[in-house]
Amino acid sequence: MRIPKTALDAFAAALSVRTVATRTWPDGIDWMYPLGTWDEPHLEVALMPGGEEVWLRMSTDRSSAVVWTIEQWWDFAGRLPGAMPPQD
Repeated sequence: MRIPKTALDAFAAALSVRTVATRTWPDGIDWMYPLGTWDEPHLEVALMPGGEEVWLRMSTDRSSAVVWTIEQWWDFAGRLPGAMPPQD
């Protein structure tokens, strides 16, 4: 699965200014997405139970997902504008 850079950038921008919305799927997983983008192609992100993995998928293909480790997620989130410095 390919996630376009523009979709990842849009999600990062929404996350950095705390404008991320959530929808809960019937399986109970909460998927976050940039607020106001539901009717257009967008990136959706879910923290998996247990907190060890983060799943990313495009709204245009919800049948497949990219899996990041929690470390990869924190590395990504740590580079966003206004992010807190890493805790050592």
